[in-house]
Amino acid sequence: MPGRQSAIVTGGSSGIGKATAHKLASRGINVLVADINITEGEQVSKDLKAKYGVDSAFVKLDTAVEADCINMVDTVVKLWGRLDWACNCAGKAEILTDGEEDVTEKVFDEYEAVQMRKQEPRVITLTPSDRKVETRGSIVNISSVNGIVGLGQPGYSSAKAGIIAFTRTGSQFYGKDLIRFNSVLPGSIRTDAMVKWLEELPPEKKKFVLESLVNSTPLARQGAPEELANAVSYFLSDDSTYVNGTTLIVDGGLMAIK
Repeated sequence: MPGRQSAIVTGGSSGIGKATAHKLASRGINVLVADINITEGEQVSKDLKAKYGVDSAFVKLDTAVEADCINMVDTVVKLWGRLDWACNCAGKAEILTDGEEDVTEKVFDEYEAVQMRKQEPRVITLTPSDRKVETRGSIVNISSVNGIVGLGQPGYSSAKAGIIAFTRTGSQFYGKDLIRFNSVLPGSIRTDAMVKWLEELPPEKKKFVLESLVNSTPLARQGAPEELANAVSYFLSDDSTYVNGTTLIVDGGLMAIK
């Protein structure tokens, strides 16, 4: 479908990534879903096409394999000619445990930004005025509030802090090329993975964890993946053309009391 804007969503088979893929597709954007989970990722892609009438495709992405990252970017260009938006949700982590692992967004940023830099700028009219600006694209990395405050998870927190640093560096390095970098920092989000993990806990442990999450959040509830997707959508839109190198906390007010 030529003429449509296009996006990559890594980690798009579930959780925040899936919600973001749906949000972008609901705006008429073609979406490439990239994930290691083939069955779930292919289903998300099919759902986007059926529900929103956009074009969509799935590519297998193992975050540890450089060739997969190259193929991901090459695929979106072959399909739709350019890459306008990218949201990097892919990573892996044990929930609320020690020794967590996470994948930084550096490798995604590099390949996505290099492609965007090759592209002709899009001209945007800043309605309701007639002022115009140019852009080549926007990239959002999903970090966490753990990246700015210690919550007892040293490995995970360090990785998330690294994502924020990479994002800020990217904003400085690629800003002159009309490419924006920003990051979104979720608090406690009730993803399918979180629900599954909670269901596997003994009843008393589950009750304790849920009460702790709710009591520590001023809005007194966990967030929904769609609420994160709304924040990402702002950065991946022409409404945020002068927002670059920033972090947006989406945590129900948790950090306001830290």
